[in-house]
Amino acid sequence: MSPVASAQPPIPGGTMVKFGAGLRPVDPARGSGLLCSACGFLLIRPQQTECGHRYCTACVRRLLGDTDKVTCCVCSKRLSPNQFHKDRAAEKDALSTAVTCPRASCSWMGTLASYLEHLCPPAVSPGPEEKSAPKDLEVHVMTGVPWGGRNSQMDAPPLDLQRRIEQLEVMVTSLRRELRSQAGAMQALQRRGLQDQPSPGVSAEPSGCSHGARGAAATSPALASADGTLVWKLQGFSKLLGDAKAGRRTSIYSSVFATHPFGYRLCLRLYPDGDGAGQGTHLSLFMALAKGPYDDLLPWPFLRKVTFYLLDPWQKRPALRETFAPDPCSTSFQQPQGQLNVASGSPLFAPHGQLQNYLKDDTLYVKVVVDTSGTGV
Repeated sequence: MSPVASAQPPIPGGTMVKFGAGLRPVDPARGSGLLCSACGFLLIRPQQTECGHRYCTACVRRLLGDTDKVTCCVCSKRLSPNQFHKDRAAEKDALSTAVTCPRASCSWMGTLASYLEHLCPPAVSPGPEEKSAPKDLEVHVMTGVPWGGRNSQMDAPPLDLQRRIEQLEVMVTSLRRELRSQAGAMQALQRRGLQDQPSPGVSAEPSGCSHGARGAAATSPALASADGTLVWKLQGFSKLLGDAKAGRRTSIYSSVFATHPFGYRLCLRLYPDGDGAGQGTHLSLFMALAKGPYDDLLPWPFLRKVTFYLLDPWQKRPALRETFAPDPCSTSFQQPQGQLNVASGSPLFAPHGQLQNYLKDDTLYVKVVVDTSGTGV
């Protein structure tokens, strides 16, 4: 079955279920993870993308339209329809979330599930807005849900209601910008467990580990390089991969390096058994901006092109290579406020099936080159 549902379920009496009407949780803190990444309101029949973000089914339908690819509103990943999956857990949580009726004259409060069958009592003294609006009119801003379940060709809503919708759309646009700047970082922290991340300059491996440069951030505060290039020697890779598959240590950090002596501070984060879309099948490689002593003098966001390489120590085949340009809207490339920003890069960097060709004495060589042309304080 297609991940994007097209039918809307009925409620007793043949009336169409009311979808959303711009509903928000009564408790914003508790319901913050149940907001749609597109419209910013409480999720209605939620779907989760393979990049970990949630959308209302109606919003997914609107975003896809007649195209076969859509850009995620949070992380800008390109997604096809089969990369949206029904999120039953989020749907259960959303339906049990407390909401209030958006109609100003109605004091009803209950769960989203009970709201779907809620009928507002007639107003004792309806205001002009209530007199002019159709009795069964329902609004779900920017989702494409028909007015009051009627045919989309019906007459336009009254002028005063149009103005109210325009105000709501301005609010949604503002909230969407805020979600884009914060939701990506929050969900990545939850998914990758960055609460355990080491500070730059501190090893991410146990004290008994012996692979190259301890396979993580060097214990010395000195920079590994200051020309935008780092070659990372990973000894004992089979143990690193085995530990990752067993869940003992899923990722490791490189030494900190810089684009130039007074430039950006960076480090690599490698997942031997993959992360996200590459979990279990690929080696995933990411780069993270670290807090540096000259950050206040550098231009932000960080916009330098980054190229990853997997080098062949046998010198028989070309290096595996992947280049990416930083997203200026991503929080990963803004000036670091903590020790490390959320890492960004390639979850599908190197397939496990090709790694044997790049191993020598159980050692893997990873290289990163940051474009430093025109770099200056």
